[in-house]
Amino acid sequence: MKRFEFSRILNFNIEESLTKMDIYIGKELKEKTGQILFFTLILFIPSFTIRVIGIILLCSAMLVNDIKNKNVELLYFLPFSKRELFLYNLMFLVLIISITSAADKIYYNLTILEGLLVILKTIIALLAIYGISMLFTTLGHDGFIWSIVITISDALLGDLGSTNLNAADFNPYSLISFTKQENIVLAFLYAALICFFAYFAYVKKRW
Repeated sequence: MKRFEFSRILNFNIEESLTKMDIYIGKELKEKTGQILFFTLILFIPSFTIRVIGIILLCSAMLVNDIKNKNVELLYFLPFSKRELFLYNLMFLVLIISITSAADKIYYNLTILEGLLVILKTIIALLAIYGISMLFTTLGHDGFIWSIVITISDALLGDLGSTNLNAADFNPYSLISFTKQENIVLAFLYAALICFFAYFAYVKKRW
């Protein structure tokens, strides 16, 4: 009887993917050491607002920057597929965000559950901002500028009205806002949807 392998069914070679991701991360660290280090240090600051700024800067320095400066075409010949580049870049960013956000547990003496919640909230912001910057860059616009504009708009819209469901001026957008995050589940789904649209646009677009 043949051994049942999920990787074969999904057409996904874990070992090969990890090797290629390691190559990609090594390339990014070699070429952008200064920027990545500086923006990562910003993320250690125990403030959600500052971390959102750090996420915008970090996202703009990675794949978004390669696409904008047309350096991404070189990566296709290594070879990396668009799907791999999008996912490797996102996973690398999630790793950085998770490590830096975990510092809050020590700084604020949080419980494990509270620490995980801090990490989750920051990852939600990352998914949305990464998705916005990638989507607009893919469409030929400045992803960095648009990520700033939409993040500020999201924060303003999220702060309008009341977060009380029974209030006359209840603001439903505050539930899904990736900066306000009054409802973690809805905010995560909203951010994930933005990221998915960016993935679809980037992978399917013909250059």
